[in-house]
Amino acid sequence: MTLPSLHQFMPSAAPGDALSDQAFLLRRWLRELGFTSDLFAEYIAPELQAKVYPLSAYRRARAETLAVYHHGLGSRVVDFLLTTPLRLILIYQNVTPPEFYRRWHATFVRDLDWGLKQLHALRERTVLALGASAYTEAELRAYGFEVTGILPVTLDESQYTVETRSLSSLPHASLHTNSVSPNTVSAATPEAQLSALGPRLLSLGRLVPNKRIEDLFKLLYCYRQVEPEARLWLVGRVPHWLPAYRAWLDEILTSLKLRDAVELGGYVSQTALLQRFRQADVYLSMSEHEGFGKPLAESMYLGLPVLAYAAAAVPDTLGRAGILFRAKHFEALVEVIQILRADPAWRQRLIARQRQRAQAFLPGAVRPLWVNYLRGLGLLSGAEAARA
Repeated sequence: MTLPSLHQFMPSAAPGDALSDQAFLLRRWLRELGFTSDLFAEYIAPELQAKVYPLSAYRRARAETLAVYHHGLGSRVVDFLLTTPLRLILIYQNVTPPEFYRRWHATFVRDLDWGLKQLHALRERTVLALGASAYTEAELRAYGFEVTGILPVTLDESQYTVETRSLSSLPHASLHTNSVSPNTVSAATPEAQLSALGPRLLSLGRLVPNKRIEDLFKLLYCYRQVEPEARLWLVGRVPHWLPAYRAWLDEILTSLKLRDAVELGGYVSQTALLQRFRQADVYLSMSEHEGFGKPLAESMYLGLPVLAYAAAAVPDTLGRAGILFRAKHFEALVEVIQILRADPAWRQRLIARQRQRAQAFLPGAVRPLWVNYLRGLGLLSGAEAARA
């Protein structure tokens, strides 16, 4: 049976972006349910232009009354949707508070302010507003949305089964390039290489102000006072439109003498990313704003202990798993990391709790939620929902 069209709209589509990944997964589920469903975006990264249509290509079918909109930033997509008669299912992964960027980029601050203001306009057209976490759902309610729910960011298990190769080199830190330094660690075996590198701390995501990258540097500096070979692996890059922020981070690296202790990997292949997850000792988050925090869920799923600052949605995502801290006492956090490395039994108990928590973010748990939301809107019959 073919159901009515239910297309998705978003400000931008980019590879590796949590919002885009979620949209692709929802499209697959919608098509499997029998809907005609495509993705439309204002900005489309070159790698995705064969999979996502530009906004200008959208033509509403006569019987089409509903659409899905992913919101996380001010966008002309909202203005476009409001010119149509479409009602909306809003999927909200949160707008970063503009205060984090006021020092660094006035235009982006305006886009964030715009995104928050657009929530008021979206409220009048939205029949169901879904937050990625309880924290995000609470924000939707604060903006006046009456019919709300939670649809977590989903981990596509097929993305975590890529075989990885052994570590062969470690690039030195640079906030301006992702090239590999010719100075590499030499050892007889990959295991010996890892041992020679010392403790390995991992953090993932765009290097932006709300992530508090400077606090990761400070923690590493304190850690190296007791473990001189400790290293930090950052997977992500500073956006090109934040040159002053990039220069500021570079100055901190220099002043703390951490250039040889930090690897800035930029955006890497999925194989390289999984390699880092499996070789790290602990995942660190100093972020002070997350609408969900997909790397936290990935770390739990992949068995890497999580040590995270308890801000915004982070406690929702971790639940009773991982290690949350509410004050950035770096010396105390160093002690926690040391104990994690020295106490295998505690580490394994922590990993077991995290793996259990991660089950809530797998398709088997999230897809039924999505199906029930569609059924509640009258889009699926009981029989169709049961088959789904």
